[in-house]
Amino acid sequence: MHLLKKLYNLFLIVLLSLFIFSCSNDKKAGEKSENSTMQKARGESGEVILVIPPSLWDGELGNLLREILVSKVEVLPQDEALYDLKPVDPSKFNSVFKASQNLMFVATLDNNKPEGKYMKKYFTENSLNQIEQNPNLFSFNQEDVYARGQEVLYLFGRNEKELIKNIKANRDGIKEFFNDKEAERLISKYKKTAQKGIMNYIEDSLNLELMIPAGFDIAIKQDDFVWLRELGNDEEFNIWIVKMPYTDESIFDPANIKSLRNELGQKYITDEDIPDLYLTSQDEVEFVIDTINLNNNYTLRTRGLWKYSDNSRGGAFVGYLFANEDSGDLYYMEGYLDAPGESKRESMRKLKAIMGTAKFPESIED
Repeated sequence: MHLLKKLYNLFLIVLLSLFIFSCSNDKKAGEKSENSTMQKARGESGEVILVIPPSLWDGELGNLLREILVSKVEVLPQDEALYDLKPVDPSKFNSVFKASQNLMFVATLDNNKPEGKYMKKYFTENSLNQIEQNPNLFSFNQEDVYARGQEVLYLFGRNEKELIKNIKANRDGIKEFFNDKEAERLISKYKKTAQKGIMNYIEDSLNLELMIPAGFDIAIKQDDFVWLRELGNDEEFNIWIVKMPYTDESIFDPANIKSLRNELGQKYITDEDIPDLYLTSQDEVEFVIDTINLNNNYTLRTRGLWKYSDNSRGGAFVGYLFANEDSGDLYYMEGYLDAPGESKRESMRKLKAIMGTAKFPESIED
């Protein structure tokens, strides 16, 4: 497992070095901005303003960006787009758009139409020279370019064919870029109302650090298990965590995750008065299972649809399986949403952001 963790972390470092080029010295692309007097960025969560010449948006490149950024969120009960993408002609990129919290600029150097020349105004001369000289340089990001709390992603190439090639090779990083930034914003917000009492209980009983914002209460707690719930008028947020002995790596075989989840759901998420009522899985939709780095821990992530055994309720869930090899503990942590008739993208983002803070106390940096 230690070897797997080291190899996985090395893979992430290489991937990030290929995807992100930080231009801290190059406002325009690459220029630093003083943000103390800036307006605060605004916009809905999941909204991305895409500044792109119309000829690119209407062609193959635009189709590729739509395929990546407007694709359906995986494993939700209803179709919902990954982002609310709003294309803007560069000549119409005014002060209203500049205040948006998520911005993306897409440009090619060979576009000599008025739209292309206008687009180049958003890049410094140094940036344009670097793009011209390096065909592998296609992306960098900046913060607070026009507003405080703003994230800006630049995608560029010497020509459309070259840019399309680079985007296809790095589509996963591009796809998740703004999702990661939205999660960071949520955690920054939730930390202001963090419930220290519940957090201390989880750390003391499960040896796990987890940021819990206001609104959540402990529904059930045992020595090796905690169930947290936040009840609203239209939706119910649930997070449950089980700690168990870690024996060997075979537990991380994706083929085992469904049976493990259903076994734990039947044992822990059940009705005390009705033993036959418990949490299980919907079989109509296949689980989406992948490996991620959860705060430097190799983790098996599972996305799927849940239901209660009597079919009375159902919805989306995301689960994380990870181990603390030093203590010999295995963890299954899951967030599931009960929100019939409501959109679920942003609510699931909330659950994933909270669970994304999970880490072992000894790994926390001051």
